[in-house]
Amino acid sequence: MLLAPAIARAQPYPARPIRLIVGFGAGGISDLIARIVAEGASQQLGQPVVVENRTGAGGNIAFETAARATPDGYTLLFAGVATLTVNPVLIPSTTFDAARDLVTIAPLASTPHVLVVKPGLAASLPEFLVKARAARGDFTWSTAGVGTSPHQTMLLTQALGDCRFTPVHYRSGAAGVQAVLTGEVQVTAEATAVVVEHIRAGTLVALAAASTERLALLPDLPTAAEAANLPGLTNGSSAGLAAPRGVPDAIRARLAEAFAAALRHPVVVDRLTQQGTFALRGDAASFDAMVNEERARWRPLLAGA
Repeated sequence: MLLAPAIARAQPYPARPIRLIVGFGAGGISDLIARIVAEGASQQLGQPVVVENRTGAGGNIAFETAARATPDGYTLLFAGVATLTVNPVLIPSTTFDAARDLVTIAPLASTPHVLVVKPGLAASLPEFLVKARAARGDFTWSTAGVGTSPHQTMLLTQALGDCRFTPVHYRSGAAGVQAVLTGEVQVTAEATAVVVEHIRAGTLVALAAASTERLALLPDLPTAAEAANLPGLTNGSSAGLAAPRGVPDAIRARLAEAFAAALRHPVVVDRLTQQGTFALRGDAASFDAMVNEERARWRPLLAGA
């Protein structure tokens, strides 16, 4: 019995299931992508990587949960770039500091947004922007919470389109899309996979892709640059892998290797493609650089948020 703790410490990592915390509800793009990546990583690690949804506060609940966890490699975080870059400014009351409490491991995936409205409101992005300007803030825009990527796209559309919206916050991107479908709000921006079937069914109208290129799942949909000469209107849901600060370097390296291998696997690549998502390559340094670039990009827009 006295030897049991030493034996447990000597077991190779991982010796038991790993939890991957996601800050948004089931059905949203973060949840969908996290589950695809987690399944691929499980195969590489030889232990289940179990997704755990901790919703609320625009992803901050999940970040706080991960920040307080034991740094042993058995609690990981699906770290949204939006939460890392925008929330510290928009939600200054947070009880964690990502730079102090978390350590990044690697970038994971990115999914461009599609701007969608209820049929009958507008048939194109230029028509929508004209109506939005005339509405003077009366148009409502659903988001997955303050600081999330749909909220970011709203801020960007306001700045570039010279219009204003009233944000309405939901617990997930899927719930925000449902709000447009039922007419609770006028518009949202969400990942391709969350809206594509509604677009194909005609229950939502796609105005533009917030992307530098047309999307494989919606090849006939113009980009914002093509539709309304707004090349700067590019945004989406991007995320990387993080863990509580203090995780041993050897475990960080093992995780980075396993998740990178998962993201190269043809089955995972195909499943991500079907969600309108592409895998990101790189290490912790490249993920940190991405976050810093996005923080600089969004800082000028946050004062009026």
